[in-house]
Amino acid sequence: MRQEITIIVVSYLILFIIGALAMYSLDIARERVLGTSSNFFVKHLFNIFVGLIAFYVAMNIPFSFYEKHVKLFYFLGILLLLIVFVFPPVNGAHRWINIRGFTLQSSEFAKIILILFLSIYAKNNYKEMEKFTKGFVVPLLYSIVYVALIIIEPNLSTSLLTFIIAIVAMYYGGTKLSYFIFSFVAAVTFIVIASSAGLLHPYQLGRLRYFFSGTMAPQVDIALKTLKNSNATGLGIGNGWLKVYVPEAESDFVLSVIGEDLGFFGILIVGVMYFFLTYALMRAASYIKDVAVRVFTWSYATVIMLHVVINFGVFSGFFPVTGVPLPFISTGGSSIISLLIGFGIIMSGLTQKQGEDTGEKTNIKEYYIQR
Repeated sequence: MRQEITIIVVSYLILFIIGALAMYSLDIARERVLGTSSNFFVKHLFNIFVGLIAFYVAMNIPFSFYEKHVKLFYFLGILLLLIVFVFPPVNGAHRWINIRGFTLQSSEFAKIILILFLSIYAKNNYKEMEKFTKGFVVPLLYSIVYVALIIIEPNLSTSLLTFIIAIVAMYYGGTKLSYFIFSFVAAVTFIVIASSAGLLHPYQLGRLRYFFSGTMAPQVDIALKTLKNSNATGLGIGNGWLKVYVPEAESDFVLSVIGEDLGFFGILIVGVMYFFLTYALMRAASYIKDVAVRVFTWSYATVIMLHVVINFGVFSGFFPVTGVPLPFISTGGSSIISLLIGFGIIMSGLTQKQGEDTGEKTNIKEYYIQR
């Protein structure tokens, strides 16, 4: 277990550093090429700082507290998804809670809350998870509430991603694989009906048209040109210029910054670090006896993996533009903070549950050294 935790922590640190370097490079390039100043680097460091505080708090809350108050957390997630409608829309969408310039995207936190709820649900109903009603219908209905609230923000890509994450968490919890055929058919049917009924917004339809027509979206085209503009090892930190013209280069298309600065090998290193991170999380989960902690850890690793696959897929043109950030590298504060909270919950579960199984103390430092 100690080896896996070490790999996880080192992977986090390397990804944080890569993200900070990318934001620093983008700031320099924007000031040099456009003559405008930006603070992506400072913002990224601030998000990491807040995320680490949130991680520490979540880690020091006993996992039994999460189990005892899981329904309260579930309704807290609903509240977070509803409160966004109190704030003025940004670009026609209610996705953010904006308090004195500090912005949070509630759906990012809702994902973590949902997989926590489903993980504890799986533990409490472990012997019945293979049954259609108790193991599939009930947790699916709980998940659909979150998905529906995200859809009406509107945020189609995040709602679909949340739905997939929920299905995977249910599968990890013991739901039969055959039940998910219904879920897949239902999801495809919804998209078709929503599209034909005019429920999708123009920008969503535009992204889908670009993708299915075979025409590369403009932002993808210019993002790929940053990679062509460099060589195998890149132009060096802050030396490129094309990245400043890439829309959302600090978040959705941060790979364009890494590609221009560090080249193909830089992007390859990022991919390898994510592989090590998710593999170590999955392997660590396999040691955990407690069902809730094990399912949550597997689901958490899947959240990261799906974000990475989608972000890489969008950058390369294999997926339509979705607005999914690259974990720990993109400057999105909500993504960084929520994922670090999730890791804090995992560490809370590891220390408490392992301590219960072995009689060891649950102090994280003692646990880490002894393992």
